[in-house]
Amino acid sequence: MSIENFPRYGNRYWKTPNFDEMAEKGTEFLRHYTAAISTSMAFSAMLTGKNPHEFTDRKFYTNVQPTQFETIFSRLQAEGYDCHILWSPDYMIGAWPYVRCFGDESRTRIHVLEMQQTCAIQRPHDFTLERDDALMKKTKQLIYDELNSIQPASKQFIWMHLPHVLRGRCSYGDDIDVFDEILGFVRRKYGDESIYITADHGHMNLHKNIMAYGFHVYDLACRVPLISPRVNGLKKVERITSHTDLMDIILNGRIPEHDYVLTDSQYYCQPDRKLAVIGQRYKYIYNKRNRSEELYDLEWDPQERYNLLERDRYDDDRGGLKRITELYFYPYRSEAMKALKGLRAKKEEIWRNGTWSEEAYGSARNTVRHIIAKMRTELNKC
Repeated sequence: MSIENFPRYGNRYWKTPNFDEMAEKGTEFLRHYTAAISTSMAFSAMLTGKNPHEFTDRKFYTNVQPTQFETIFSRLQAEGYDCHILWSPDYMIGAWPYVRCFGDESRTRIHVLEMQQTCAIQRPHDFTLERDDALMKKTKQLIYDELNSIQPASKQFIWMHLPHVLRGRCSYGDDIDVFDEILGFVRRKYGDESIYITADHGHMNLHKNIMAYGFHVYDLACRVPLISPRVNGLKKVERITSHTDLMDIILNGRIPEHDYVLTDSQYYCQPDRKLAVIGQRYKYIYNKRNRSEELYDLEWDPQERYNLLERDRYDDDRGGLKRITELYFYPYRSEAMKALKGLRAKKEEIWRNGTWSEEAYGSARNTVRHIIAKMRTELNKC
């Protein structure tokens, strides 16, 4: 879910009265970040309060055993809550085996609904999707019927994860009005004081010419909405917060304070890992594959156009390298370089590499994945 799809954050097309009213009545987190930009890693962080690097047994993106960490599910189950998960079939394949942070799995009821429209990066480009209003109506009713089928309980927790695109719509960001309608139904059924709204990760929306999500840690991929019932009387929280805070926010009504929050793209033995260390103003990105660094001033440059560590850039139109400091005015360089020391130190504190054999295996897996993807692309052309 891209934060820029919502009117509260600048979108001029959609109307989201339920989302807006929830934000007005509750606590709105204005600088909330996912801990990871893929679904399973993000879920793991959201449910345990742990960043991906703290799962020391997870070296690659692969099937895992149930976590030994306390989770939102295990905590609520211990308190006698009836726990449910509601999502589409894809998540039984692409999330459940990679997360396993759902407490006593035998006590967690899973509701699998055919509500996801496969599109974009998830399907070949052999035809162009179009809206199907009749299918969209059926999808909404399917969700409403399933929620109505859950027997009321005095202690109940429902984790509902809507897919990237709901069946009946045809692109990312094309179903924001439907999301708001579904939110309205949930509000009427459960009441505003028990609803928390967020997303597992964001969506690049072609910014920086990047498709979708999953590989980059720029703000559109890692900054997500979070709306909660009013916490400590606060209408807005403007400091940085993380998905690792959700356990505290939901279970304890407490908002942790951070000097830095982290967003990861992969586990530590994967070759294309990117790590973002995000401070109150500055953001540092480390790219494992080429050991390159990026630094952005999110107040001055919220679109992350200017990497403060980039000295020269090639001019395609005129030819030749040009000195960036002579092309772009930036008056806070000395402050940025001071902030860089702390951001780098945080990266060094948590960074680790695998053994030689683990890193080689990770690179081989990655190479095979790219070969298979290229073969599929060529076959789709036939």
